[in-house]
Amino acid sequence: MKKTLTLVIVAALVAALTLSSAAALFTDFDSWSEFVAGGNPCYNDEDAADYWIGEWNGGNLHEDTPAYAEITAGKGVDGSKGLVVYEDGMSNVGLYLFAKKAGLTTDYTGANYLRVWMDLTDVGFRKANWGVFDSSYSLFTTDEGDIDGMPFYYLADGSSDWVEMFHGGDGCFGDAQDSDVFGFKGYFAFPVADFWIRDNTNWNALDAGTPANMADVQGVYLFWDYSDMLMGGEKFTIDNIEFVDDYKAPLPVPAVEVEEEVVEAAPAEAAPAEAPAEAAPAAAEAPVAAAAPAKSAPAAQTGDIVSIAMVALVATLGAAVIIKKHR
Repeated sequence: MKKTLTLVIVAALVAALTLSSAAALFTDFDSWSEFVAGGNPCYNDEDAADYWIGEWNGGNLHEDTPAYAEITAGKGVDGSKGLVVYEDGMSNVGLYLFAKKAGLTTDYTGANYLRVWMDLTDVGFRKANWGVFDSSYSLFTTDEGDIDGMPFYYLADGSSDWVEMFHGGDGCFGDAQDSDVFGFKGYFAFPVADFWIRDNTNWNALDAGTPANMADVQGVYLFWDYSDMLMGGEKFTIDNIEFVDDYKAPLPVPAVEVEEEVVEAAPAEAAPAEAPAEAAPAAAEAPVAAAAPAKSAPAAQTGDIVSIAMVALVATLGAAVIIKKHR
């Protein structure tokens, strides 16, 4: 008989311990049970739902070339859920992700970078930029700076080397800004000090060049358009949006499944009994002290071995382990 032990390593604890001081998750998309579109409060003074996608600098939808944002299984990091984004045409698009309705964290004091995973396998941007907005729905982006040479960083999936890249003179990245990202897949990191107040959403009359307050982040913003008119309808994916103190901070740890097959030993067959030997007449002997009964060695049990292995695994990974047995 064979028993297959499936060890499902729950990585949530490991990720939480790893990211405790180095990073704070804004959102991934695994736990969302709904994803509701709302208005654009940065321009329309409406209550936010979960997201809004449409004009990059206004509150109108693109009726002729609608844009979409859909949580989709299997499209995120390591096959998790991700946010798939696309548009039917070639318009400039604004995507807003809101914290309030979903109860996401809004205080990222001490963060220096917005870090996000993107799969751009089939997509390039003409221009794109990231940003955040605060509780007054004032918007802060790199686009407002219009400074050539603002850095950002890219880590390709499977690589350990971050690559420094640069925004162009319009405060964006993309092929029109000499920083083409077509086909990229991995993590991107953007300094939050370069997220400046946008002039036409400056509801608190802040000075030009005022950076975002990371203790008041009510949502995340992405401006983008396709780099080629033939890309209309092509999809890209966003996942694992974080705020980190160092863009090289450890990445979130994915869940891992390990399967181990244990073969149980068949029970030993009893040896055939032998006829008792005839006792020879014993000569009288001096009495001998009875020997102490021998201690039987404990038989190796599959459960004990697995328990020891599990203790070692938990001690090493700091993760909870769930053991499932399948016959």
